[in-house]
Amino acid sequence: MRSIMGKGAAAALVLLALIAPVAALDTVSCKDAKGEIAFTYVTGPALVQPVLSVEMQLTDDFGLSTDAGHPDHDGEYVSAGFIGDDVEGGTVSWKDEDGREHQAMSFRIGRVYEAQRAQVGGVVAVAGGGLWTVSCRSSDLGL
Repeated sequence: MRSIMGKGAAAALVLLALIAPVAALDTVSCKDAKGEIAFTYVTGPALVQPVLSVEMQLTDDFGLSTDAGHPDHDGEYVSAGFIGDDVEGGTVSWKDEDGREHQAMSFRIGRVYEAQRAQVGGVVAVAGGGLWTVSCRSSDLGL
């Protein structure tokens, strides 16, 4: 590679490789039609754990966040996440004082395309709270 390209070109390729995963982040915001629940998650498909963070708020005071600096954070973390062929999802959990894991919420979101249109939506479940069908907006799709 060194014989074909100069040092500057090789450095540019390394820099591009470092920047590319950052550019692949997608912020998806979802809510139900009645306004009872809203949540946002961020994915990075090039990473080992594709769901990087989740924030959720119900209409009452209950909310959660996997961001340690957020006021709704009580130790929740993304325990599972996946990105497949136009479907993605994740599970947010927390651990009790004995180290046992408990599910706080999970979601499954699908993406459907027709011509130049896209629809993003799915289902979210909150432990002890219920199930909701949600519509979503994706920064990756410009929605």
